[in-house]
Amino acid sequence: MEVDLAGKNILVTGSAKGIGRQIALAAGKNGANVAVHYHTSIKEANETADEISSYGVESAVVQADISDFRQVERAKKELNQKLGAIHGIVNNAGMAQVKTFFHYEPEEWKREVDVCLHSVMNLAYLFIPDMREAGQGKMVNIVGDSARTGDKNLIVSGAARNGAISFMKSLAIETGKYNIQCNSMALGMIDQGDLDDEIKGKLMRQYPSRKLGSSEDVAEMAMFLLSSSADWITGQVMAVNGGYSMLG
Repeated sequence: MEVDLAGKNILVTGSAKGIGRQIALAAGKNGANVAVHYHTSIKEANETADEISSYGVESAVVQADISDFRQVERAKKELNQKLGAIHGIVNNAGMAQVKTFFHYEPEEWKREVDVCLHSVMNLAYLFIPDMREAGQGKMVNIVGDSARTGDKNLIVSGAARNGAISFMKSLAIETGKYNIQCNSMALGMIDQGDLDDEIKGKLMRQYPSRKLGSSEDVAEMAMFLLSSSADWITGQVMAVNGGYSMLG
């Protein structure tokens, strides 16, 4: 999907590799200046930024644990100097421990809640005011579909991300009068080349199309939500899940 993001500064969190990288590259190809965020993958982040720069747009690399408010605050100051105010955010960063609830130790679930919920709040609190002042902006938060359907093996991350969905809906209500759109994307299983054929085959049988999603599928929806074509779409959960769930 080709959209016009020329002149926009877009922050994509967790964009050193994987799905986030594909979103960051798509934003650059569509004319945006892109802030490539990473936590630990500095080499990959720099490679992603270099490729984005080859499209004739600006790129900047920024490091932060976005679950830590002070680190996000510092990252915002860096980006203001490198790119200027951020016009749109795609929050792709997240984490999930695959196990049932009673296999957790109590101290183990806090990190998941911090990354999957508090990170979203940190980003909104620090970046939305600039969008409000500008009279326009976009914020997109990516979750797994388990946030809507439940999953016994993703119980904590699903719960935290369901909280993030609710937060984004309420944020959409609060910021709508400033022409800011806040939406979520709920993903099914995305094939990132790390599954063996047997597991992949079992997973594909759960989808009506008998195939898994790709990073490009996610990036296409992200580009739409960042574009002016989505100016009247806010507070929504856009399912990119191949029909795995079909919630009304």
